[in-house]
Amino acid sequence: MAHAQTSPFRPERFDEDWSTLAPDGAPYGAQFKNIEIIDGVDVSFGGDARWRYSMLDAPRLGIGTEQDSWILQRLLLHADLRFEDNARIFVQLGAHDGIDRELPASTDDDEFDVQQAFFDLSAPLAGGRVTFRAGRQELSLGPRFVTTRDSGNVRQRHDLARLIYERGHWRADIFGGSPVSSDQGAFDDQADESQDLYGLRLQRALGPASLDVYAYELDRDTATLTGVTANDDRISLGARFSGRAGEFDYDSEVMVQRGSFGGQDIRAVGSMLDIGRRFPESPLSPRIGARFTYGSGDSDLSDSSQGTFAPPFPNSQWFGQNGLASYSNTIETAALFGLAPVEDVSLNIKVSSLWRAETADYVYAGSTALTGTSSGEETYVGTSAAFSLNWRPNENVSINPYVSYVAVGDELTTRGAHDVTYAHLTVTLRF
Repeated sequence: MAHAQTSPFRPERFDEDWSTLAPDGAPYGAQFKNIEIIDGVDVSFGGDARWRYSMLDAPRLGIGTEQDSWILQRLLLHADLRFEDNARIFVQLGAHDGIDRELPASTDDDEFDVQQAFFDLSAPLAGGRVTFRAGRQELSLGPRFVTTRDSGNVRQRHDLARLIYERGHWRADIFGGSPVSSDQGAFDDQADESQDLYGLRLQRALGPASLDVYAYELDRDTATLTGVTANDDRISLGARFSGRAGEFDYDSEVMVQRGSFGGQDIRAVGSMLDIGRRFPESPLSPRIGARFTYGSGDSDLSDSSQGTFAPPFPNSQWFGQNGLASYSNTIETAALFGLAPVEDVSLNIKVSSLWRAETADYVYAGSTALTGTSSGEETYVGTSAAFSLNWRPNENVSINPYVSYVAVGDELTTRGAHDVTYAHLTVTLRF
């Protein structure tokens, strides 16, 4: 059930607009927003805290690993200084801590550093509005392929320049720069000069639907695919079409990749389709859906072509929150079922099966190729069931327990893999 007014909070905090929020029922934090300094200049303050306890009894499907449990802590505080509609300065500081993890990720720890720090200059242009943004910033260009990777502890950000033009139903984004590497000390994060990211995205609103077309280039001095490490210069061309039609919702996307990996020519493709139907008048307001996801693999590891699909900054939560799947060398089919039993509580169940797209290629967990999983005759990887509950007692607090079970295929079992249980409890606070 929806709130009386739309929540002002956004996944990217710099996108928030508290100016139209009615005073009655405003969430905690409204008193720190739009504080006038002088005429035409105001400042807003906000913050986020997230704690997640996770337990995984078989990291990387149990191949060469043992049970692991850990805590991730994320603390963020931001200030947003605005000069009417003409300019702004946005600064966000963060402290991140990964506790007791046996196989730590590179994004677990970052003692204290600048998460974001950028300025905007904005002006009317040709019947629309243009904004120039430069500095350290998060970049989210859809739910899958270029994201902030929120499931990790340190969210993905970049040192880049970005030009945004909006006019009516149209929006264009042009950007260029480098991703930021997360070092564990204080104020030591820097742009990763071994990687360059450039791109263009064009969006068009079509009533209840939206069409995106885009071109991204990510050049990396070192990347590892199919067990080989080499330079990877990859261009991604794609389109996304999503929206609603009555009680039905849909989301589809195709990305084609070209370029070079070492001495090989990249020939890769990824696609997905998600269709669902809601029953808002029925008890518990159920949604029933189906999903198909494909990411190409490399059919011949010894030829001159590289076929493994590798999106620039993917969201691994698309497959689930256990980190045991990837867009690379993947075919996934899934049945989805959602309920909203009471206001501010949602339940989601996903049952899916996973196959390798090519038997010559590996099984990937995140961006890691699992040792000993290439070749063979069996494409079947396993079947997974996941249950997620999201409870929002108020606008400032969310609580998310999650549990999943993966039953791996027989061939992977002979290679040392075994069934996996994963669970976590996440508590998030924001103002």
